[in-house]
Amino acid sequence: MKEKGNKIKVRAERVDTKCGYIGHMTVDEIRERTVGEFINVACPECGEIHLTVEEKEAAERKRITETSKYVRIKEEAEQE
Repeated sequence: MKEKGNKIKVRAERVDTKCGYIGHMTVDEIRERTVGEFINVACPECGEIHLTVEEKEAAERKRITETSKYVRIKEEAEQE
């Protein structure tokens, strides 16, 4: 059997999954880490789209109980 030579090691991340904590990311940060032509630019942490670093930092400071998704889920639970 022939040797194939040196293999190239590649490190890749999936920013569209929550298997590990990545934190809030801007669109530019997601594009830097994403491979392929189809890019989901929604933040992996909250699902919103952060265009600037300031928006990302504001999302990091926001508590979960202040989000519209939490309020909606809480209202649905209280109605039942």
